[in-house]
Amino acid sequence: MSPKKLQDKTMTKQERLKLMEEIQFFKDIEGQELDKMAENEDNFLHYKEGDYIIQQGETDTPIYILLKGKAIVTRNQNPNSELAKLKYGAVFGTVSMTENALRQTNVIARNDVVVFRIEKSMVQSFDAGTNKVFCRLRKGVLIERLEGLTLVVADLKAEIALLTIEGGEEENAGFDWDL
Repeated sequence: MSPKKLQDKTMTKQERLKLMEEIQFFKDIEGQELDKMAENEDNFLHYKEGDYIIQQGETDTPIYILLKGKAIVTRNQNPNSELAKLKYGAVFGTVSMTENALRQTNVIARNDVVVFRIEKSMVQSFDAGTNKVFCRLRKGVLIERLEGLTLVVADLKAEIALLTIEGGEEENAGFDWDL
């Protein structure tokens, strides 16, 4: 499902700028550069409930920032399982831009959603200072996500260990939990 470009009559530049200024990701970006980003309405996309913002396997590389609405993250291998719930201010798609990798997940709109799309060409047009800030922000998002995953893995490992003890060592003989 393709995104619908917001028309000026739907959202003015001032409204777009206001949405961006309220999101933490944009807080360190200079006003003039932020104003320039808000100028281009093509970077503001609208999705309806059920629309795919990102589809697993795609080769596109934009980063998205959720300005309005909610979305979920799924994988084709288990489409009924929500891997994450995204809300206002969420940044997603960072790995594909960094690594030119295939999209590993789907991001699906849960209601009416507005996202800001950051293409590689936009990043390349940033002045040196903004580019440095953007790279730091993107790195922060990746680190935060990695730390979150580390906690999830640690919790799962503890639960599995507990189940192993409760289930008896004989049932799990030969399985190395420290792989």
